[in-house]
Amino acid sequence: MKESDITLVKEKHMQLDALLPKLDADAWLVLSREQSDDSTLLFSGIGMVGESAFLFTRSGKKYAVIADYDVDPIEASGQFEVIPYGREGFSRPLGELLERIAPKTLALNFSESDPLADGLTVGLLQKLRQAWKVEDFDARISSSKEILSALRSQKSPEEIRRIREAIRITELVLDELGEWLAPGRTELAATEFVKERHRHYGVTHSFGDGANVMVGHAGIGHRPAGNTPITEGDVVVVDMGVYFEGYTSDIQRTWYVRRSGETSPPAEILHRFNTGRDAMARAIAAMKPGVRGHEVDAVARHYLEENGIPAYTHALGHQIGRAVHDGGTTLAPLNPRYGERGLPKLKANEVYTVEPVVHGRTGVDGAPIGHEQDVLVTEDGVEILSTPPAEMPLV
Repeated sequence: MKESDITLVKEKHMQLDALLPKLDADAWLVLSREQSDDSTLLFSGIGMVGESAFLFTRSGKKYAVIADYDVDPIEASGQFEVIPYGREGFSRPLGELLERIAPKTLALNFSESDPLADGLTVGLLQKLRQAWKVEDFDARISSSKEILSALRSQKSPEEIRRIREAIRITELVLDELGEWLAPGRTELAATEFVKERHRHYGVTHSFGDGANVMVGHAGIGHRPAGNTPITEGDVVVVDMGVYFEGYTSDIQRTWYVRRSGETSPPAEILHRFNTGRDAMARAIAAMKPGVRGHEVDAVARHYLEENGIPAYTHALGHQIGRAVHDGGTTLAPLNPRYGERGLPKLKANEVYTVEPVVHGRTGVDGAPIGHEQDVLVTEDGVEILSTPPAEMPLV
């Protein structure tokens, strides 16, 4: 493992040491195989290949039952009592460990509301039933969502460094793309340009086929790029992130494509851009530890509506980190679509996107505008990690 990877694992274990005494079970057990549960990246630094069991007790002891070919990186972290197995498989040593530790209750990675806390497979659950032979099995297990969500959400210094670098590279590519855009070029051509720049900087894209490049008259959303050409008088919305050393960014930028003789966008488009920009700024200003996710969402939603623009139907923002949608608290309304994901309070060292997207189609119901920036919650407010354009960029 690289020195920075070892540093990262040690930082996450320092967080775990503070979280484990609060665990609502005797121990937390994470089962994985063929990288079925990527939460192992948080505390081991790698996605596990062989069948693996990581056991964390409330008292702070940590055990790793892993295949003999996975031993080296786990031992390098210096955090676990490592119990390797060979051809016999992991069921017997896991059963022996559970018999030795004798937990009355186990927290497992399943959740109805958070997909990134739901990594336990049905097959591995069945294997646990066979290894942990207790009569009241179902009564002894509970969701590990609270501890896993906290570990994933609250970023360590090394995690924040990697996110900052992902953002820096993303903005470099967006600046270069803005210089390249021109009438007649297509969404697909722009996507290929972005992918080439990713290769140049040695990063990979976070979602989609390099970037979501969307010409306004075709509308925006989660869709692949097409042969739609960039046209004068239209807008181009780009939603893009990159992975740098396992951590992601997620930023949107919108350009207006000038007609001959124009020096600024038409008033209608400018109104939509400025209103979205100001809604985003107001929401960011409302963010600090202790504020609930749905309260931040409401700030942007109400501002758009007060200024004659229908509010987005999705959440205002989500956390980023190891994943583009990094689970945990969401800047979301309290409704059936998002359940209670917007109810928890923001905490320091969480990183969120803030994206009050203005939906529509140029020439039909109004030009779409994609505003999205990445924001770090600090002890007493926020730090905007990316660079919001003060004025609408022009092609």
